[in-house]
Amino acid sequence: MKYTKILFILILISLALLTSGCEEKMNTEPRAESLQEPFTEFYILGPEGKADNYPTEYILGESGTVIVGIVNHEQKPVNYTMEVKLENTSLPLPPDQQHISLGNNETWEKAVIITPPFEGKNMILAFSLYNEDEKEVLEEGTCLPYRDLNLWINVSQNTSENGSTPIKEI
Repeated sequence: MKYTKILFILILISLALLTSGCEEKMNTEPRAESLQEPFTEFYILGPEGKADNYPTEYILGESGTVIVGIVNHEQKPVNYTMEVKLENTSLPLPPDQQHISLGNNETWEKAVIITPPFEGKNMILAFSLYNEDEKEVLEEGTCLPYRDLNLWINVSQNTSENGSTPIKEI
């Protein structure tokens, strides 16, 4: 009988320790997530939705498409502004591609149509993403992008300059 009481007390103590250990684990898991460094994913995909076959050869007046993606891991809702420039000249974007609001862990992915307005070789097509809540302003009054991506493109006047053979009438 004496051993039964001791065994019973040991089982109760073991259960109490096990329960407190489970509670501690459950309480620390959300904290581990909040310790993760906040960040934003910003990426460009080719028209097929893969990280290749980016349109880099353009003919003046014609368009190409890239897919731009943003994923908010900032642990709070964020308002972003996206800007696309060719050699520091802003290219037009629809309003829903300029101003993007995302909740935490929300993804935005859209096809963006690029129509270069002038020709040139090895030009920088820059995609800049600004976090409207945390803008870093330089002395000149310009803002540093929160994230930025670049493609180098060529824009030619016609197909013969682009390495293709023009179609001839018969």
